[in-house]
Amino acid sequence: MRSIYSFLLALLVSCSVHAELSISNQKLADLLLSGDMQKVKIAAQAIKENHIVEPALLDIGAEILLTKYSHVRGPEIDSLAWLARAVGSSENGRYYNVLLEVTDSATEKKLARHAETALDDIGDKVEVQYVAGMYELPAGLYAKETDSARDERILSLLMEGNLTSLKEGARAIVDSNAQTQELADTAAEILITYYAQAADNQIDTFAWITTALGQSASGRYVDILTEVEENGSQRKLRRYAAKALDNHPESVGEQYQKGMLGKAIPSYNY
Repeated sequence: MRSIYSFLLALLVSCSVHAELSISNQKLADLLLSGDMQKVKIAAQAIKENHIVEPALLDIGAEILLTKYSHVRGPEIDSLAWLARAVGSSENGRYYNVLLEVTDSATEKKLARHAETALDDIGDKVEVQYVAGMYELPAGLYAKETDSARDERILSLLMEGNLTSLKEGARAIVDSNAQTQELADTAAEILITYYAQAADNQIDTFAWITTALGQSASGRYVDILTEVEENGSQRKLRRYAAKALDNHPESVGEQYQKGMLGKAIPSYNY
């Protein structure tokens, strides 16, 4: 009897998922569809904490999970983990297969772990399951970036002129293993310009830049990293420069020197 009831309930849900969203949940849908993973996190937290179970909203979350989980990186992982937990908090067995796929296939361990917890929350699997494409996201939304689009985004972050964006750009280089010379030269120019007088509130950001340069396989930044290791304004920065140098056994080819970038960089003196 329970299985028949579950099937009928799932069928009813399946037929109603494309109904218009309630007014109270439209703002959450707008956040989910913003393209901004921080806004996705805010929406997911609200869905979970308020135990919102509207299928028309949850379908959006499920589609984002299926679209994004295979190429999620860095700070996006936390947002997607919250989204998995939000879907699981619905206790709607319609999303069992979605969470199972993320649990089994996500390469990011944190995301897989949270998806597994959400799977435990979801309860029994029902016959009618959500499958990719049932909700149609706007074209390209949360799709995997091309390498050129990624590099353009990172360069924009590095050159935006504030420490938050600069740190995000440096972390993005590390997370994506971006290896273009333009990105690395830009990071090197910023580091060599400011490392000697970096203030306490800047050290963490510049430590990420040294890590990004250490990741470069070119051997072009050995001289800069050596200079930072020997003359960095604070011990933490010198330690990160030394660690980055471990990835560069020796210098290779022409070494980057201050001014080679050929364009002005923003001021980070704050």
